[in-house]
Amino acid sequence: MSLKDCISIKNISKSFSGKVVLDSLSCDFAKNQTHVILGKSGTGKSVLLKILINLIEADSGEILIDGKYSRRDEEVQTLKMSYVFQTAALLNSLNVLDNVTIFLDEHDIGEKEDRILQASKILNELGVQDTADKMPSELSGGMRKRVAIARSLIISPDILLYDEPTAELDPINTKIISQTIKQLRMEKNITQIVVTHDIEFAFSIADKISILDNGKFVTTGDIDTIKKSNNEILEPF
Repeated sequence: MSLKDCISIKNISKSFSGKVVLDSLSCDFAKNQTHVILGKSGTGKSVLLKILINLIEADSGEILIDGKYSRRDEEVQTLKMSYVFQTAALLNSLNVLDNVTIFLDEHDIGEKEDRILQASKILNELGVQDTADKMPSELSGGMRKRVAIARSLIISPDILLYDEPTAELDPINTKIISQTIKQLRMEKNITQIVVTHDIEFAFSIADKISILDNGKFVTTGDIDTIKKSNNEILEPF
């Protein structure tokens, strides 16, 4: 299955030890757009991503893909999602090439030579082709993030989720990650959902932004709509 229209969340709630983290969230994420979830640290942004990719189960609510319930429809469950972790989460015992191909290797997908060619092509597209034989410890923070994105792209995902992709990056590497996300939006038509607390970064990549505060979406819209809102998170702008 490929995504035809949108992903929708309906009344998603999640609590931990009695503390409400997500409070009846509803939102639509349109196909082939970059939708940013913007909020301060600790507002539940990453929790929502993990619910979307089934790393965490919501207490209540539904996820619908093209109008079908994601937990009940077998066709929906074939939709390919990838997740770029905040820490990049590369395996230090493997070189870059093996990190990128690890999913294909573990599931014995395709011939080994084809996996290497596919990974090399993606690394080249992301401008880190010279890192293939290096170990993660030899990479800068920005390179690690781009390798993590390459690993996520190896399955040709329909939807790509990013957890704070510019965390701990300097302005130069933040700009590179921004350019990478915009490149993928234009060239690969991937639906991207990005969580971040970085307002400037959000404005640089987003088609649409939802502001998450106290477990609720308080504003959703395009960049102009968000800039005109009165949410305190935007005070510097």
